Amino acid sequence: MTVKVVVDSALNIPQELVLKLGISVVPVSVTIDGKTYREGVDASRGELVALIGESKQLSTSQPPPGDFLEMYDALGGEILSVHLTAKSSGTYQSASIAATMTTKAQVKVHDSAHAALGGGWQAIAAALKAREGATLDEMRQVAEQARTQVVTFLTVPTMKYLQRSGRVNLAKALIATLLSVKPIMGFNEGIAEVVSKSRSIPGALKEIVSLLKEKFGDKPLAVAVMHAEDPEMAAQAQKLLETELKVVYMMVTDLTASLVVHGGPGTITISALPIEFVSGLVQ
Repeated sequence: MTVKVVVDSALNIPQELVLKLGISVVPVSVTIDGKTYREGVDASRGELVALIGESKQLSTSQPPPGDFLEMYDALGGEILSVHLTAKSSGTYQSASIAATMTTKAQVKVHDSAHAALGGGWQAIAAALKAREGATLDEMRQVAEQARTQVVTFLTVPTMKYLQRSGRVNLAKALIATLLSVKPIMGFNEGIAEVVSKSRSIPGALKEIVSLLKEKFGDKPLAVAVMHAEDPEMAAQAQKLLETELKVVYMMVTDLTASLVVHGGPGTITISALPIEFVSGLVQ
């Protein structure tokens, strides 16, 4: 039987690809003004983002081990479970605990060291490999190789949500707001760090494209643009990317609500990796 792939919803894989590749998703929970919602179960992404924009208090929480255990037992067989960076979430730990508890499946848990489609690309690469009849070990190896090559950057229009979620301290947030600075963040060994700054979101997008060009040159790429209720800026990002980089496969999609909690409405996230890892998407 084909090895299955399980992810958490923070990996931002669009529903059409989830269905096409047979990927199973365990929802992350979002707490908005004291009420908790399982993403995609208790409320749609659009409903959650609307509530986030009006909220006073926000947080996210990883799925409990029981949610993963229920999924693993239902699927059975061999499973590769791919998750949000372990350095900013307990999701990987929850999945690892459940992997030791199941008696109906053999599970290997993979720390993507990324968020959004930075981790999602790794799961997609593994799922495509599964369709070719790869073993669990071969799929994990592909995910590990993709992890070394994928790059994710994000920028936000306001520091308010990053400060509220604890991703930056209040002093830094106030200074950035006063200076109208838009931070550009990237993942370094699983930790989101500010790698550059810009005076505007369009300027930040140009800087992200420049950073990607510096990393990949003319290498053929798969690229994902994720946006939080800003399709116009996402379209601008897409045009820049397709003009400046060798984009073979482009995906434009909504940013998952569990990540909008940290960046806020208007966040733009871009993840890219060499097309060789997901070439099955264009065949």
